[in-house]
Amino acid sequence: MKLSKFVWVAPLVVAAGCVVPQSRYDRLATEYHAENQARRQLEDEVQRRDSEVTDLNRVLSEKSTAYSALEQDAAQSKERLAQLETALRDARKDVEQYGDGVEIVRTDTGFAYRIADQLLFDSGSTAIRDGGKKALLQIAKEISEKGYKAVRIDGHTDADPVVKNRDKFPRGNYELAIDRALAVFSVLVNDGKLPETFFTLAGYGPSRPVAKGDSDAAKAKNRRVEIHVAVPNKS
Repeated sequence: MKLSKFVWVAPLVVAAGCVVPQSRYDRLATEYHAENQARRQLEDEVQRRDSEVTDLNRVLSEKSTAYSALEQDAAQSKERLAQLETALRDARKDVEQYGDGVEIVRTDTGFAYRIADQLLFDSGSTAIRDGGKKALLQIAKEISEKGYKAVRIDGHTDADPVVKNRDKFPRGNYELAIDRALAVFSVLVNDGKLPETFFTLAGYGPSRPVAKGDSDAAKAKNRRVEIHVAVPNKS
């Protein structure tokens, strides 16, 4: 914003042989200085406003960039959620083939086959039963066909102490849990023909129950092996 400058030509103006009176000269000089001061104030105000506009434009640009990033993240999250839902839906289609005792649940990275120990093991044992082996082979087939390559096998128990085979499992439920995870791993690798490199194993014992309380039903639900499958992000 530009302001025209008041230019003082001379302290005294002579026109038609007349001299400007001193009082008028003083008044004009006062007006000039007042206008000059007002002009400087306006210039300062314009500069301040220009600075504010620059700052606002910068903030607006930053907000727009952040909003675009949020939109992109939201789109990617939506796409990822759709991938996980599709994988879960596909895994549940043939759940009947696994036999009673297999449940498929959503996880943060994909889904998990939750297998009750009644299907897999006899009480206090780590030997896989025939019905459990059949279910595991079907699961191995699904993993292979879908191209999943990151699988974690978790062994879980109830909170009751190991009594029947205490000599075999001196470390109690945690040792029993990891040995059962190893038994499932052996079937998936040796009989299901999945590469060992696909797997990690963990034994959680009673530390991660899915059912509360000490009823027989709750304990039975907590005794399980979970096969966690990570669904790769296709985006």
